[in-house]
Amino acid sequence: MSVSSPLPLSVLDLVPVPLGSSAAGSVEAALAYAKAAEDAGFTRYWVAEHHNMGALASSVPLAVLAAASQRTTRIRLGSGGVMLPNHAPLSVAEGYRLLSALAPDRVDLGLGRAPGTDGRTARALRGAQGMIEESFERQLSDLIAFGTGQYPAGHPFAGTVAAPAGEGLFPPLWILSSSGYGAHVAAKAGAGLAFAWHINPDTAQARAAADAYRAAFQPLEAFPEPRVIVAASVVTAPTAAEAEELSLPLGLMFLRLTRGESAPYPTVAEAKAYPYTPQERALADSMRRRAIIGDPQSVAARLHALARDAAADEVIVSLNIPDAAQRRDTLKLVMDAVRAQEARELAPA
Repeated sequence: MSVSSPLPLSVLDLVPVPLGSSAAGSVEAALAYAKAAEDAGFTRYWVAEHHNMGALASSVPLAVLAAASQRTTRIRLGSGGVMLPNHAPLSVAEGYRLLSALAPDRVDLGLGRAPGTDGRTARALRGAQGMIEESFERQLSDLIAFGTGQYPAGHPFAGTVAAPAGEGLFPPLWILSSSGYGAHVAAKAGAGLAFAWHINPDTAQARAAADAYRAAFQPLEAFPEPRVIVAASVVTAPTAAEAEELSLPLGLMFLRLTRGESAPYPTVAEAKAYPYTPQERALADSMRRRAIIGDPQSVAARLHALARDAAADEVIVSLNIPDAAQRRDTLKLVMDAVRAQEARELAPA
């Protein structure tokens, strides 16, 4: 598969809460980030769902997206994604229909089956609902029925209207996946596929998932053709050395998550000063190796190669930089570098 030119680029936001900041400041930074992504030419602004993490303020993506809908006019807004087992399908259908009323024709509903947190917190989130064992595919089927109003024969909730009522409010669906299972579900549902390469950086597996998805895709009027997004964690700066330094907080945050610690997103200074044991250093570095780190030109080349090798139509980047202003500036660095890469490739020999 050849990579489309220009390669569509999107952004995934985890809404980091850096040391010394606050939830209010981080959410305001996220809204400025969404507007900066729009101004830089990004296709989508998606927000992830995470819980019990002091470093992140993305526990309710819908709230961030609703606010972002009032700061932007063009960029698509979506969940990356709603962790469906944590929620009642009717509630999700209503929330994203309402978001579509706020931002007509520019909402995406990304769905995942992981909890986005630890097991104890997942049980707390789900409450009595968590006592009922339901498969992800059953929940997805119910969500589609509620969202579209098209119920299978004999459905126990047939006739329930997901508010707000009206045509065209249920957004296109995307299934998040880090394995072949999500590709199967996305193809069967007539949804887009978003492969989490930043979680499972196995490009061969990403390619296999994309190929299987396209081969089995069942088109719908709302989603007539298969489409694949690949997600990458990116840290870039004007020089490779600066980028390596900026990536240090990513390793420390991951280390803390593995130990169940809920702390603010570390700064570069904090990550540099942390007294790692050899085992801790190895674990932190393993997380950093999942990311694409380097100067803009090398990052652009790797993003194009990833899209080509994973057979993706689009790349969504998570820019893991704690400083809000620097993170906004990095959007333009990435976009300019990717477009320059394309210009070089198209230039006559």
